[in-house]
Amino acid sequence: MIKFIILSFSLLEVLSKTKDEWKTRTVYQLLTDRFATSTGKSSSCNLSKYCGGDYKGIINNLDYITNMGFDAIWISPVNDNYDNGYHGYWYRNMYDVNKNFGTAQDLKNLVTACHNKGVWVMVDVVANHMGNTNQDYKQNYPFNSSAHYHDYCIISDNDFNTHNLANIQKCRLAGLADLNQDNSFVSSELINWIKWLINEYQFDGIRIDTVMMVKTDFWTKFTNAAGVYSVGEVFDGDMGFLKQFIGPINGLLNYPLFYTLRDVFLHNKGMNTLESFFNNIASSFGKANLPYMGNFNDNHDNARFLNDAVTENSNFTVTALKKLQFKAITAFTLTSVGIPMIYYGSEQYYAGGNDPNNREVLWNHLDQTSEMYKFIKTINEARKTTKAASQDQIQRYADADVYAFTRGTLFAAFSNKYDKQVVKSITYHPYAEGTTLCNIFYTTDCVKVASGAFPLYLNYGEVKIFIPK
Repeated sequence: MIKFIILSFSLLEVLSKTKDEWKTRTVYQLLTDRFATSTGKSSSCNLSKYCGGDYKGIINNLDYITNMGFDAIWISPVNDNYDNGYHGYWYRNMYDVNKNFGTAQDLKNLVTACHNKGVWVMVDVVANHMGNTNQDYKQNYPFNSSAHYHDYCIISDNDFNTHNLANIQKCRLAGLADLNQDNSFVSSELINWIKWLINEYQFDGIRIDTVMMVKTDFWTKFTNAAGVYSVGEVFDGDMGFLKQFIGPINGLLNYPLFYTLRDVFLHNKGMNTLESFFNNIASSFGKANLPYMGNFNDNHDNARFLNDAVTENSNFTVTALKKLQFKAITAFTLTSVGIPMIYYGSEQYYAGGNDPNNREVLWNHLDQTSEMYKFIKTINEARKTTKAASQDQIQRYADADVYAFTRGTLFAAFSNKYDKQVVKSITYHPYAEGTTLCNIFYTTDCVKVASGAFPLYLNYGEVKIFIPK
């Protein structure tokens, strides 16, 4: 019996995916209820309620994800939810599954199917609150007593704006019953639950919701118990505030990068804004922590980029300019230091507004020939071919017009000058004299290193990614 227990723990340790293993992965974030259905549900539905996506639908369409070059998925929370909790964040019974998505066995089958294709599964989890908004806790399991919750109060906008953690960590977000992790039963049960969840379904990583709402000492215990890579959501762009959560959690969703990329590509701040950004984030978070940040182009909590207004430009229609900018943001997310987490629907140019309009149904648009699908696929292929994700990011050029860097032999260059061609000579690079570099998007667009330099032409805000021929 003792040998069996030791073997079981050893096997779990081998199966657990560490942060260093995750840093070479590329993640496709999907909402389970919105990605694919196995039951023929209509794609026309009330986005505030269940639409009919399920685990079997994901299994049946895994090739859509892997053919785009992704080797990990982030799925919605899997637990039983209160009515209309299609997103998964309104827990009721933490040890039961959300049957709208399928059975427990369906979920296990999904994880197995993913693993058989080399795809890792990150599950979204909540340890801050349960799903009821009243003070009747009878349906909640295992937290069915008022003693398990903080006293009733609501987090205000001012609390968020002033980083008032005293209130943020004891009051309710949107009225949801706020768990008291200082209660020993609550803390120990949450830790036991995350151990059970990872072991029962063999998940490879966790995305943690509402991180700032809980004290960091609890997160240290929680993530250690999970034993897999953890990335947390702190909906804030202030690096000084965010850095306290790094360590207790392996990485954070990179809101500072998310906002900076919008400043640069949407609001036309100088490209050298990115130089300042990387200096600041390395100083705030520690350079060694940057590979574990979750870089995202869009997500379920923000209006999609293509929904944002853009500045008029005589060279493009509004739609064409938005697409060009979105390509740049997505390419930067996929190539820069950190773990890329691309939101489902990006590959079909989805443009939904604020929640729930940014949580559209996808199963009527699983098109592997679309422009953006092929754009993402091409970048993912180059990322893997060059092993870029395991290489340091080194800035190679920065001024108001252009920002460029390398990850190993992959060279990525960006510009937000949508009204002109930009021409630069790149003299700081890792390539040997005579090396031919070709653009992954147009393989006949090649340049040669001569006299220690190569020319870079960026036309009207295009992205170029060079790799050696």
